[in-house]
Amino acid sequence: MKMKKLRKAVILLAAMLMATVLGGCGSFDASGYIKALLDNSYKNDSAAFVEQKIGTKEEASELYELGIENALKSLTSGVQISEELQQEYETVVRDIYKNVKYTVGEATKKDDGSYEVEVKYQKMKVFTGAMEKYEAASDAYIQEMTEKVSSGEESPSEEEALEKSFSMLKDAIQESLGNVEYEDEQSATVRVELKNKVYTPNEDDVFKLEQMMFDIEAVTEAQ
Repeated sequence: MKMKKLRKAVILLAAMLMATVLGGCGSFDASGYIKALLDNSYKNDSAAFVEQKIGTKEEASELYELGIENALKSLTSGVQISEELQQEYETVVRDIYKNVKYTVGEATKKDDGSYEVEVKYQKMKVFTGAMEKYEAASDAYIQEMTEKVSSGEESPSEEEALEKSFSMLKDAIQESLGNVEYEDEQSATVRVELKNKVYTPNEDDVFKLEQMMFDIEAVTEAQ
């Protein structure tokens, strides 16, 4: 099976453009702002998102669901799988989100009006074990099908083989998540920049944080 490069396991999205806060409207809690975005994107917790007036509860839900949708497209490579399997993948992705570990620290204001927010995290090692399990299951399946075809049985259709392959991948991720391990705590910095009187997270910093919170390299290296 060929998978597209999993660029983002979870996505805070540059659609945080809709989740900006005007810079001239009283005091700005940069640390609380980043925590609100993280909590909404990973934990589906919109309380702080709404409290800080980043957006409405409906907008928070839309942003979270958009992150789910993008993660699903990455994991399933955008191919057509059954609706039932698609729903099972969705459940797995939501469970991965719930288990992410991070702590948002203090914000430091810079001379240019921007902020630097410390985020401590523990990388979730969910894909390393999953890919090992998937590759073993895939090899066993190929061997089984080869033997059946050699004995005169029909080979599965391309659609059936694809469904089976993605089902095995889903099972592998689910199993790995049930015994997930985390690396030691590390720290990253997310800049919140003031542009045209609007605060917004630095896109590169957000992307790097997303890459560091999950062992995404286990998937990309398997390509």
